[in-house]
Amino acid sequence: MYNWLLQNPKNVCVVHCLDGRAASSILVGAMFIFCNLYSTPGPAIRLLYAKRPGIGLSPSHRRYLGYMCDLLADKPYCPHFKPLTIKSITVSPIPFFNKQRNGCRPYCDVLIGETKIYSTCTDFERMKEYRVQDGKIFIPLNITVQGDVVVSMYHLRSTIGSRLQAKVTNTQIFQLQFHTGFIPLDTTVLKFTKPELDACDVPEKYPQLFQVTLDVELQPHDKVIDLTPPWEHYCTKDHLT
Repeated sequence: MYNWLLQNPKNVCVVHCLDGRAASSILVGAMFIFCNLYSTPGPAIRLLYAKRPGIGLSPSHRRYLGYMCDLLADKPYCPHFKPLTIKSITVSPIPFFNKQRNGCRPYCDVLIGETKIYSTCTDFERMKEYRVQDGKIFIPLNITVQGDVVVSMYHLRSTIGSRLQAKVTNTQIFQLQFHTGFIPLDTTVLKFTKPELDACDVPEKYPQLFQVTLDVELQPHDKVIDLTPPWEHYCTKDHLT
C-alpha cells in the first residue's frame, strides 16, 4: 500500500472487508502508524472514528495497533520466538450467565490464528457450574502456544426438557487475543481487566472489578517458524526508505 501510494500522488488505495468496519479499520490504522503519522494507537483510533463512525474496534484490535507502535518506535521492539505455556486461567469475580443470574458453567477454547487447538468443553453433566459464592473460576490448561493466540470463554447451557430432548447451546463470556512474541521474557502472569477484554457486551452480567488472569511461562529456547515474520524488515526507523 505504501509503495503504491508513493509512486504517484494520484494513486488511491481502496480498503474493504466483510462489513467495512473492523478489519478495514485496523489495516488503515496500522498504515497511519507505519507512515509515522502517529506513534501511539490513541490518535490513530480517534481519526478512524472521526472518518468512519461506528467502526467498533475491540480491545484486542487496539492491542495489535500497540504492537505496531512498538515495532516502529525510536527504539524498536523486535518480537521473540519463544513458545508460551498457558498453565491456567482464572476469572474473578464470577460472571452472571445462568438463568438464575448467580453464576455460569464455563469452558475455555484456545486458538492459534483461526485454528482451535484446545478446548475444555465436555459433556454438560460433567462440567462444573460456578456460583457467586465460589469467588472465582479456575481452569487448568497446560497448553503451549506461539504466535497469534485467541482465548475464549463460553457459558454452556441446556434448554429445559428431558435429557434426550434438551439442547445444549453456548454464550460467549469474553474473548482476548495477543501475540506471544510481544510478551516480556520475565512474564509469569497476564492480567486483563474488563476494558481489555473483547465481547463483554452486556454490562449487567459482569460484576465490578471483573478480570481474567493467565498463569504463563515462556519457554527458554526459541522455536523456528516456517514463515518469515512480517516485521523482520521493519524493526528500524528506516523502514520507509
